[in-house]
Amino acid sequence: MKTKLATSLAALLLAAPAFADAPEGSVTAITETPGIIGDADDPAIWVHPTDPMASLVLGTDKYNGLFVYNLRGEEVGFFNDGSINNVDIREFSLGGETVWLASATERDEDDIVFYVIRADGTVERASPHRFEGMPEYEGRVRNIYGHAMGRDPETGRVWVYVNFKTGQVAQYEVLDNGGQLDLVQSRVLSVETQPEGMVIDDDAGTLYVGEEDVAIWRFPAFPEDGDEATRIASIPSDCFPRDDIEGLTLYNDGENKYLMASAQYIHRVAVFPIIGDTVPVCAGLVEIAAGDIDGVTETDGLDVVATPLGDAYPKGMLVMMDDQNANFTTNFKFISAADVLESLKLD
Repeated sequence: MKTKLATSLAALLLAAPAFADAPEGSVTAITETPGIIGDADDPAIWVHPTDPMASLVLGTDKYNGLFVYNLRGEEVGFFNDGSINNVDIREFSLGGETVWLASATERDEDDIVFYVIRADGTVERASPHRFEGMPEYEGRVRNIYGHAMGRDPETGRVWVYVNFKTGQVAQYEVLDNGGQLDLVQSRVLSVETQPEGMVIDDDAGTLYVGEEDVAIWRFPAFPEDGDEATRIASIPSDCFPRDDIEGLTLYNDGENKYLMASAQYIHRVAVFPIIGDTVPVCAGLVEIAAGDIDGVTETDGLDVVATPLGDAYPKGMLVMMDDQNANFTTNFKFISAADVLESLKLD
């Protein structure tokens, strides 16, 4: 990622980008988190099982650790656990208790780290907290980077997927070993150049991988379904006229499904309707513009849920990292998912 000075200069010098024929929408954020002196990166939204207003947002700071926020954007927790990157969340059965696991990569030690979220909203480090992230793989593997989680809704099996700057995507099954976590490597996929953003469509059993300067790829998410890759979108294209493809997330309300991707250096969210196993076509680009809250620029990570989270988020919430927040900080913006869809006339 660029330094703050380089990023600011690039933003000032960047001419208005040409987005070809892609429709454009514009929305503003509802609220935001406090500024981070480190480097905010990727968020994940945990939906409370009985009280949506008690839901939480986890946000990574890839210099310092993991933040926990409430829906008002207030910090309610922090784990000073190192260079945490690309957090994701899935339901899991641990020691006979239904919990939610949050996991992420830790880039200083090439580790995968885990946290447990309990039904009352308590967040704590899992046991074990860390696992070595380097896969058993013949060849050059360097620098753990992106991460996602997946869960087979039919069997309840849970996986973590971590990628490396050298292109590999390692998949591990997460197991409950008498109330302790365990990981078993399932397979290694790969792309030719550096990936980062990933998201799993649990219902469809598909894994989306963003190869930053090249394309979005779709793989079968579960090992028994094969390794064939399908190209979903390329650079350059209508919604990605230039690099980078960064964060990926999936909106699914049970009727409509949308892949949302951060087009980092044009400061937009690209939205792709997902219909079966066809190759999706980008429906357009959405800007998070300045309003009462400053706009969003150069997003690394984003996450979305379709669950209504109160009056402000009647059809769910999109959370995006903002690289150029006030006073030379970074932070996370909370946006109404309904606003995003309506801006492209998708709702």
